[in-house]
Amino acid sequence: MANFRSHLTGGALVSGVAAFASYGEGLSSSTETQALFVLGTAASLLPDIDADDSKPVRGLFNVVGIIVGFWVAFRLAGLVGLFEQVAVWIGVALLIAFPLRWAFARLTVHRGIWHTLLMAVVITLIVTVVADTLLRLDAVLAWLAGGFVLLGYVTHLTMDEIASVDLLDRRVKRSFGTALKPISLRAWPWTLVLMGLSVLLIGLTPDPALVLAGVGHLGIATEPLAAHWPRW
Repeated sequence: MANFRSHLTGGALVSGVAAFASYGEGLSSSTETQALFVLGTAASLLPDIDADDSKPVRGLFNVVGIIVGFWVAFRLAGLVGLFEQVAVWIGVALLIAFPLRWAFARLTVHRGIWHTLLMAVVITLIVTVVADTLLRLDAVLAWLAGGFVLLGYVTHLTMDEIASVDLLDRRVKRSFGTALKPISLRAWPWTLVLMGLSVLLIGLTPDPALVLAGVGHLGIATEPLAAHWPRW
């Protein structure tokens, strides 16, 4: 499979091209375009979160712990003192960086559910819904955020699949087919959960006009999708 540096480079290149296209079409401002580029590049590293205790995984959980801990502590402003806020920040960061990471490593298998297109769709929908409901972004920018996550995620899976084919020796490695797959049959309980979650998230997404317009440009009729798009 492709290594960390290859995924980072590939994700940055693909996200960069998409970011320039978004800016050129007037879909995002200069600041928004830079944020989308970072989001897509970060998403290109996300599938390897199931690689037990690797440096990227440890770094990811450390950064997430610091960010989430700060957010939780900041939400308590005015309710507790400054010392308690700092204690909560450190406590949440340590909880995510160690016990949560260890539990996650035990529950996941490399090249399992995280290396599926289904997981890519679920993560994309989560980002889109969060951007719309929590960050209060407009529908176009929320879908763009989700789209860049999907682009980065699928770039990672595609690079892993390409690396499974040794063109010089003209052979296919045993890892072929384990990265770019629709679902994981080995983890069928999680697959069912993600399918149900995707249906729920679709109904929570903002106005899908941008997505349907993009699908329509591919020559696919979008009227049935628009008519049956679930709304909760």
